[in-house]
Amino acid sequence: MTQIVSQLCRGFVLQVADRLVMKTQAGRASEPFDALANKNLIYWARDAIACMGYTGPAYVGSLPTDDWIAGKLTGLDVSMDFGMRTGPLPHWWDIGQAINLLKRELKLCEIAAHKENFELVIVGWQWKKGKHPLVGRRQPVPMGCLIRKSYGKSFDDVERLPRHWYWKPGARFLSSPEGDLNLSQTELKQLAQRMHSLPAGQFEQTIVDTIRTVAARNPYVGPNCMSILLAPPHVRPFVRVTFFPQEIHPARFVGSKFVSPEYSAAFSPWVIGAQMVSRPSVLIGNGWSLQMGPFTVELGGGVDDGPISGMSSQKRPQRATR
Repeated sequence: MTQIVSQLCRGFVLQVADRLVMKTQAGRASEPFDALANKNLIYWARDAIACMGYTGPAYVGSLPTDDWIAGKLTGLDVSMDFGMRTGPLPHWWDIGQAINLLKRELKLCEIAAHKENFELVIVGWQWKKGKHPLVGRRQPVPMGCLIRKSYGKSFDDVERLPRHWYWKPGARFLSSPEGDLNLSQTELKQLAQRMHSLPAGQFEQTIVDTIRTVAARNPYVGPNCMSILLAPPHVRPFVRVTFFPQEIHPARFVGSKFVSPEYSAAFSPWVIGAQMVSRPSVLIGNGWSLQMGPFTVELGGGVDDGPISGMSSQKRPQRATR
């Protein structure tokens, strides 16, 4: 389980999720597993820029669920050892095709047979395809949808935000999953009301604090969070990823004859575009900037440790079998 909170408005799209993955065994108490887990992806489609966050089983077959999603979106063998790959993808979908593909593949994979809940929340910006400038009727608009399988049931139809909801002033908040121990609708409304009186620079931390309130009562939600902010592409093609740790996550530079002191680490999700794929990574220092077509993707969130910076793809643990 996890807690995902998304905020959509005409000024930005934001998704914040905790990163806790639990190992559940029959007859035993659940315990945290895979401290390097990621539950988010950034996907530049032919007609959209979106972030995706899931809640539910952490593995599909031998692959972490985020890796499995990345493999389906790209057509790549993500079990291969690479940190960043450049060049054309086997598949580059528009956002509608990508959503339909994931819905179809989820229905065919082991998650469909599980009793547990599964939800994939997709939020971002969508525009009309073509080579014309993104102005007027072609101007990007905020979009959001949910692919959900409730406990013991099959997958529902894709749930989408109402058409033209963004014509009205204000923001739309989405929380996933729902439940007694997760963020209630009352708490979500209270969060939305608080946001109205806050400057934009405090939005991410306020949502992180809300998720940590849920984590204090729900052991399946963690206090370490990842935030993905998508600016309006027609205003500024910009994506910012920020890691919000509750405690320091140490990392070192390791060479054949060198081991550095410990530095505070941050983490990044999958970043997928038409000509570039970057795996989830560990970051040291001030972070990194990736160029994905017209989009600048800033990866940051670590503590400033001076002039030293480093980035390395994550080696994920095998699926727990006992």
